[in-house]
Amino acid sequence: MIAIIGAGPVGNHAAALLAKDGHDVHVFEDHAKIGVPIQCTGITTFFLHDLTKIDDSFLINTISRTRVYSPNMDFVDIPLKKNFVVDRTKFDGYLADVAQSEGAQYHLGHRYDHGTFGKTITSHFANGKTFASEALVGADGPRSQVAKSRGLYGERTFIIGHQARVALSCEEDLVEFFLGEGYFGWLVPESKKVARLGICSMRNAKEYFDLLYRKRKGKILEWQSGIIPLYNPKLQTEKDNVYLIGDAATQVKATTLGGIIPGMIAGEVLAQSLNTGKSYQRLWKKSIGRELYVHLQIHRMMQRFTDADYNNLIELVKQERIKHAITEHDREFPSRLMIKLLLREPRFLQFAKYIF
Repeated sequence: MIAIIGAGPVGNHAAALLAKDGHDVHVFEDHAKIGVPIQCTGITTFFLHDLTKIDDSFLINTISRTRVYSPNMDFVDIPLKKNFVVDRTKFDGYLADVAQSEGAQYHLGHRYDHGTFGKTITSHFANGKTFASEALVGADGPRSQVAKSRGLYGERTFIIGHQARVALSCEEDLVEFFLGEGYFGWLVPESKKVARLGICSMRNAKEYFDLLYRKRKGKILEWQSGIIPLYNPKLQTEKDNVYLIGDAATQVKATTLGGIIPGMIAGEVLAQSLNTGKSYQRLWKKSIGRELYVHLQIHRMMQRFTDADYNNLIELVKQERIKHAITEHDREFPSRLMIKLLLREPRFLQFAKYIF
């Protein structure tokens, strides 16, 4: 038996793949309903299409362009390949349905407490129940209790995501980003009348949100805040048949703080590992480790930016040859884009001083 802790998109995707391959898979979720509470912006790149069917049951909107603002409110408009805005509750539920159709069994209302580790692994839950398994997968988020229980938690840095659904007028196919609002801010439209407005910041999250809210004021419908782990390339993600995936493994793009797609890719790598006996850590590092590291270096660089740097960046990006390169390259894979940008505009090298 393989026990997966956490029924988010990453845990559900891994469960579906493992169950399809004939494994006895059990998924344990601490909440009574899959997909709540929502703590995610819910926008993904077109690459999601390579991982799962884009189903109308969870697809809210499709984005075709972005507008990026500098601190002085200058901006650049960039066409995008399709980006998908999903309803996270329905998206998580859809992936759970896929996993169950492959034979995975789900146990809701089971909060993982700790494990007993030996020839088999016994998972202990807050409701008093225990389950024995040959493998344990922590897909239980940034503060992973599985990681803590097995000594894999390591050093973690968190970024605060402060988001609200807001009733306001917006352009349905346009996602907006605001550089310098905390780390950055966003407006992700669900429709012409409702958007997800938020910021991410290491500190003073509400203060930065309030500043952004003054620029995009509307009626707040609900809050959807949470914490996001910063990628730690030194983190151990496997130990004696215990594995971490997704936010639990800090497999998050440090530039946009998106974790759905890298986490789902890690779920596919985990299935490959358990089917072949190859090291999960080596496989996922080979698959997405370099790109996550490049995202991290860009994050570290931009953390040192001044407002003047951001303003200068937007001016450089306004060039048609730069906008075209950004359109053509999926942001899941920044290393390819960075090389292309430097070849087309060497002045981007001025920002490299912040990496060293």
